[in-house]
Amino acid sequence: MEKFHVFKHSDSGPKFHPSGGKRLKVLISGAGIAGCCTAFWLARFGSEVTIVERSPQLRANGQQIDLRGQSIVIMKMMGLEPAVQAAKCPEPGVRWRNRRGGTIGCWGVNTSGEGSQTMTTDWEIMRGDLVNILYDATKDLEGVKYIFGRHIASFTQDEGSATAKVHVIFNDGGREDYDILVGADGIGSSTRKKMLGNDFPDPAYDMGFHVAFFTVPTRPGDTADWNVCMTAGGEAIMTRQDKPDLLRVYLFSRGPCGALDRTRTLGELKAAVAARFRDTADWETPRFVRDLLAAPEADDLYAQHQSQIRLPAGLWSRGRVALVGDAGYCTTVGGVGVTASFVGGYVLAGELKRRWEAEQRNPGSFDMTGAMRDYEREVRPLITSHQKSQKVIFRMMFPQNVVELWLVQGIIALITFLRLDKILFNWMHDEEPHRLEYPDYFGCAPVV
Repeated sequence: MEKFHVFKHSDSGPKFHPSGGKRLKVLISGAGIAGCCTAFWLARFGSEVTIVERSPQLRANGQQIDLRGQSIVIMKMMGLEPAVQAAKCPEPGVRWRNRRGGTIGCWGVNTSGEGSQTMTTDWEIMRGDLVNILYDATKDLEGVKYIFGRHIASFTQDEGSATAKVHVIFNDGGREDYDILVGADGIGSSTRKKMLGNDFPDPAYDMGFHVAFFTVPTRPGDTADWNVCMTAGGEAIMTRQDKPDLLRVYLFSRGPCGALDRTRTLGELKAAVAARFRDTADWETPRFVRDLLAAPEADDLYAQHQSQIRLPAGLWSRGRVALVGDAGYCTTVGGVGVTASFVGGYVLAGELKRRWEAEQRNPGSFDMTGAMRDYEREVRPLITSHQKSQKVIFRMMFPQNVVELWLVQGIIALITFLRLDKILFNWMHDEEPHRLEYPDYFGCAPVV
C-alpha cells in the first residue's frame, strides 16, 4: 500500500522567495481542471497566482469523467482523496448492447486497487464535482486569487532577459504585468490563438464525429452501467447514471453533420440532433429522441465536434506563455483528458519551481526557457501515445456497415467470454496508479 505525504488545504506550503520577498507572478486563464491544478502547485512554492475566468461564475458543469493512472497519484498527493471519494459516481461496469437492447458483453470495473483500470474506472466523477473540489482546495491558499467575469483581451511579452514580463490588457480595460501567463482555457483557447498569432494554422485535428450530451429522466429498467449500443451506420448510443432519477445520454455520429454546425439556438440544436437520430431504431434511441424534445431535463444539451489539439514540438509554449490541458493538447473523449490536466499542471509548476529556487540562490538566473522546454519534454510522450491510439479505438467504436458491426460485436463477446477485458486494458493503458512517474518536485511522492 502506498503512503503519501499530502498537502493539507490549510497549509500554503513552503515558500521559496528570492531576496526582497519577490514572488513569481503568474496569470492563469481558465478556472477549469487544468487551471485549478496548475494554481494548486504554483501556490506551493509561494507564487502569486491570479486565475481569470470568462464566465461570471465557476463552470461547475459537464459530463461524467474519470481519473486514471497518474491523475490518481497526483490527486492523492494534493490531499483530495477524501473529497473525491465522497463525490464518486459508482458505476458497476460497461454493458455492451445490441440493437434490441440485449447484452453482448459486460466488463466490470476494477475495484481491487491493483493493476490497470478497465473501460470504466473506480474513480468516476462528474466534471462539475471535480471542478468544485479543486476550486475549494485552491481558493483560500495564500497568494491565490480568482476573478470571474474577466478575460484577456490582448497581451504582449518582452524578449530575452530573466526580468522580462508578459503585459496583459483585460476585457474591462485593466492592465497588469506578469512573469508567466498560463493558458488553461480549453480546446477553443483564445490564449493559444493569441500566442501563436492569426497566421498560424488551426491545430485542431477533427476526429470525424460529433457527440451530443443531454439528460433525460430515468425509467424502470434503466441500469447504472455505462451502456453502449453501436449501430451499423457509424453511430453509438450511450448512457451513464450518476443520480437515481437522471440518465446522461450521449449520441455519437460519425461523418459530417452540417445541420448541427449551423444551429444558433437551443431549439434549433435539439431539432438538428433529433433529425440526425430520428431514423435510428436501435435500442432506446427513439425514447431518447422523444425526451430530448419534450423533457425539461434535456435543456442541458451540448453538442460538439470531437477534435484533438496537435501542436508541433516546441509550441506548447512561446516565451513566457504556456498552455496546459485541452488548450495545448486536447486528446478528445477517451479517459485521458483529466490525466493530461493533472499531469500538465503538476509538471509545469514543478519545472518553474526548480528554476525559481535557482533564482533564489543566484538572482537573475531564472531559466524560464528551460522550464518550458522540460515541461513539454516530460508530458508530451503521454499525450502523443494517447492521441495516436484513439484513432484506432474510434474506428472500432463506430462501425460503418453491418459486417464491421458484427465483427466488433463478436470481438466484444469473445473478450467477455474469455474474461480478457482487464488484460486488454492493461495492454492498452500502461497506467501506474500508485507510483509517481514524474519528478518529485514537491517532496510528496507516494512510498509504495
